[in-house]
Amino acid sequence: MNAPRYAVTAARLLSKYLPSARSAAPDRQRSLATIRRAIQARSRRLRLRLGAGVAAALTAAAVTMLFVSWKARDATQISISVAAAGNGPVTSSGSAEPLSGGLELLPGQRLETPVDGGATLRLSTGTAMVLAGSTSFRVDSQGRDERFSLERGELSAHVAKLKDGQRFIVETPDAEVEVRGTRFRLRVVTGSEHCGSGSRTRLEVTEGVVEVRFGAKGERVVAGERWPKDCAPPGDAEGVSAAPASSSTPPARGGTAAPGLAAPSSAARVVAPEGARPLGRDSALSLQNDLFARGVAARRRGDVNGALRAYSELLLQFPNGALAENATAERLRLLAAQGDPRAKGEAERYLARYPRGFAAGEARRVAGGP
Repeated sequence: MNAPRYAVTAARLLSKYLPSARSAAPDRQRSLATIRRAIQARSRRLRLRLGAGVAAALTAAAVTMLFVSWKARDATQISISVAAAGNGPVTSSGSAEPLSGGLELLPGQRLETPVDGGATLRLSTGTAMVLAGSTSFRVDSQGRDERFSLERGELSAHVAKLKDGQRFIVETPDAEVEVRGTRFRLRVVTGSEHCGSGSRTRLEVTEGVVEVRFGAKGERVVAGERWPKDCAPPGDAEGVSAAPASSSTPPARGGTAAPGLAAPSSAARVVAPEGARPLGRDSALSLQNDLFARGVAARRRGDVNGALRAYSELLLQFPNGALAENATAERLRLLAAQGDPRAKGEAERYLARYPRGFAAGEARRVAGGP
């Protein structure tokens, strides 16, 4: 009853029933005008309050929607950048295209690496994965649940520590591996072996704990263990003789080579004695991983020369292998940390081969470039 029309009605009623209508006409008119203005003012205030309330409600709803939208977006924004190694991988998500200058993988996309190539994957969460040659890898989902599929081939991963509620899962054709922050190597073998209940999945854990689910069973695998436990460990390179690093290897620019550091050569290759069986693909991949792991272990012990020897041996035997870029970057970091003047030459070599590599920023800083 606050609308202007009610103010007019009230004024009329007061005019009709107020006593001494004639004698007090001026006062009565002033009173009626005052009442009318008061009622109209109250009506305006009510409309303003209602409008402000509706506006506040709409603003709160909009803020809530924006917050929910931001949270949903934030939960799914895990970018995956890919750097090629060797001859470079190709992606296949309906149509195959060669990888050039890096790539951002999205859910549903698959990465295929050639026999003599590989790829390094860097997630915005800090997780890193290295795909070996002849590997088929797919991104299934991102967000709180990071799911991937290893359909064939091999990957090595260093999974960053996950937050509460987050999951990191890699599926193979017959098993599922879930981790919480660890280092591991996962393979899908091509042939069937009479072990592991027929599983084609092979897992080695070097740090942390991994859970493997095969069929209806789940099993925890801790650092230093492998799965299945009844299968022979990979990496048998019996009958193969690798050319040792020579002390006469040309030194890095700026002086004599550091102990155990041999500059990589594009002509370096594995040399087998006459009659020896060639190094199989699975054995070659295992040997690369073993050499890289040896370098990591030596670095953690503080054995810089031992780490340099391991990385140098990997590059001499597998100059185009899946871990060549990683080994080069680790050598660069070791030399730079020691203040060795040869670090600059190592950085220049890295940039010449991997101008857009994952360690290009570090290499430019060491080389003194922009």
